[in-house]
Amino acid sequence: MLHSHETFQMNSVSLRSSWFLALVALTASFALIVLAQSVSAQAPSFGGDPFELTSKFESYEGSNKGLLTVTAKINSPWHIYSLTQPEGGPLRSEIIIEESKKFSITGQFEPDSEPESKKEESFDVPSEYHEGTVNWSAPIEFADGTDPNELAIEVSFAGLRCADAKGCVPIRGAKAVANHAGAIKTIDDGAPFRSEGSHVLITGKLAYPEGKTKLVPGDKAAIEITLEPVDGHHVYQYAAAADAENKNIYSLVALTKLNGWAVEEVETLPPPADKVAMDHGVKKYKGPVTFKVPFTISKDAEAKEYKLGGVLGFQTCTETGCDRPSGSRWEVVVPVGVDSAASANIRITEDPLHYHNVVAPEVKKANEKNGVQNAGAWSGTSPIIVLLLAFVAGFILNFMPCVLPVVGLKIMSFVHMAGESPRRVFMLNIVFIIGMLSVFMTFAALAVMFNFGWGEAYTNLSFKVIMIAIVFAFGLSFFGIWEIPMPGVVDSDAANDLANKEGYVGQFFKGILTTLLATPCSGPMLIPAVVWAMAQPTWMTFTVFLCLGLGMAFPYLVVGFYPKLASFLPKPGPWMETFKQVMGFVMIATTIFLINGVGAKYTISVLTLLLGIGAGCWWIGRTELHEPFLKQTKAWASGLAMIAVSFFVAFGVLLPWHELDYKPYSDAAVAQHLAEGRTVLVDFTADW
Repeated sequence: MLHSHETFQMNSVSLRSSWFLALVALTASFALIVLAQSVSAQAPSFGGDPFELTSKFESYEGSNKGLLTVTAKINSPWHIYSLTQPEGGPLRSEIIIEESKKFSITGQFEPDSEPESKKEESFDVPSEYHEGTVNWSAPIEFADGTDPNELAIEVSFAGLRCADAKGCVPIRGAKAVANHAGAIKTIDDGAPFRSEGSHVLITGKLAYPEGKTKLVPGDKAAIEITLEPVDGHHVYQYAAAADAENKNIYSLVALTKLNGWAVEEVETLPPPADKVAMDHGVKKYKGPVTFKVPFTISKDAEAKEYKLGGVLGFQTCTETGCDRPSGSRWEVVVPVGVDSAASANIRITEDPLHYHNVVAPEVKKANEKNGVQNAGAWSGTSPIIVLLLAFVAGFILNFMPCVLPVVGLKIMSFVHMAGESPRRVFMLNIVFIIGMLSVFMTFAALAVMFNFGWGEAYTNLSFKVIMIAIVFAFGLSFFGIWEIPMPGVVDSDAANDLANKEGYVGQFFKGILTTLLATPCSGPMLIPAVVWAMAQPTWMTFTVFLCLGLGMAFPYLVVGFYPKLASFLPKPGPWMETFKQVMGFVMIATTIFLINGVGAKYTISVLTLLLGIGAGCWWIGRTELHEPFLKQTKAWASGLAMIAVSFFVAFGVLLPWHELDYKPYSDAAVAQHLAEGRTVLVDFTADW
């Protein structure tokens, strides 16, 4: 009877420990999902005030007409609402122009890029908002006898600037003065545009469908932009986004003003073959190259003139040197169902435009909005080949340092399975594989919904701290500081053998933990597979991630179908205790690897938390597994309280939460603040 009682007690302890394993793995999974829901594109930071308003106007040569442009720069994380925000939503932004007899505004202000849209619980309609920089333009007509060079137009802006974590602040009294900025730069028929100091001629036009001279709703047309390098220079091939690691600067083209129309992937119309060469695997064009952006006018478009706008980025080079990367903002008039005297050629609206800080982010944003994504290095590769390579990439993950600790646990599981029935071994491995695949499918869903790439979880501090804590606690258990019953690491008497048989719940969450630990590592072919998958339709994205998961699960799938393979491992014995302690060192090494990614600011806090976890686990481990349940509950409550206190000290006391909002030093900024009578604090130090 005593033996039976001990067996029942050990089974109870094992069950509680199994649910502990399930809890920590589930916590890590939940943290990943919460993290992904918080992922959002960040607007560029401009420094200074959260909101900055500027304005200018340009004139058409030989005409009394021109274009008034109002520019708003909104510092992250703030945003402002659109001029067309529907009723029932947040406060609509408003541009007010002082009336004058010298000019008149003859049309509506239109933004150069479409506003973002999201549903907020407080409003009945979607909120339309702008982040970063937005340029509104409206046609202007000058009165007879007015000299644009002597005209100053006063512009005011009213609205709200809001941030999710900070609430909203009214914008009142924001003013700017628009002065004449010169003649509008237009590409006339037969007259290519060339910016000052550049070595490329730019031409562009609205291309009508073949055989048509007038566009109607539902028509498919295109914007064709041609770059023609001159004076022995060349330009590089098109890419959907800038490549910061490549020494060659790709050509970038995208639409940012869409009118809600569908836009397809950019096509390249190459020049004759003798004018195409390769430079480090990238095409370079010594002659003209045309980039075609097809679009389809919506079937419900009303008859009027529309504007399409976009951005262009490029670099011109010779064999011995390159010009500075540059770009331009452009727009074109698209008449739909009406006769128009507007030119079909594109108009350059800003030149030069900084390539890296403006063009590349806008291209990425525009392509995401258009549904066009860069498939990366495997662009154009057969889907069958990609799926096979994804399977291989997943298989290689088993040999990455991040995964080795859990692979060690599986080895011990295989040793223990050697005496199990083939059917049970098969089912345990299948459940483990389902746990692995559930994480890969979660990653696929996050990639589809949030454009969430491989390893992005480890860019979030909270997720990293959770994983560091789990891995460290597991490492301590392997050294015997506290006990989580694991297969084959306890005595071999009949009671403990029965108590420590593999459980389905434990196997499922062990599969989750194995995959989560793999995410900091990127084996060969993994990133190209993920990039390719994220540019594909939803079903293909899920298929690629499934192949990655099946590749990683392949060794366990083989053992599941051929359980006798486990018999080739050594029989259970004292060597497993040594192996367990070796894996403890591997777990601690993994902890160090993960700590390296939290940043110097948080290192002391994380180490303090680990000290508390160590103390808590030690206190829990002082109570043996055969002790009464009430005594174990008290030990666990005390241990968890120690961990909670250490967390408060680590991140509530040691971590500085109220740091000053320092700005980079600038002589001009200091002079301005002093002139305004403000107190200026300058902090300087040295990094030896």
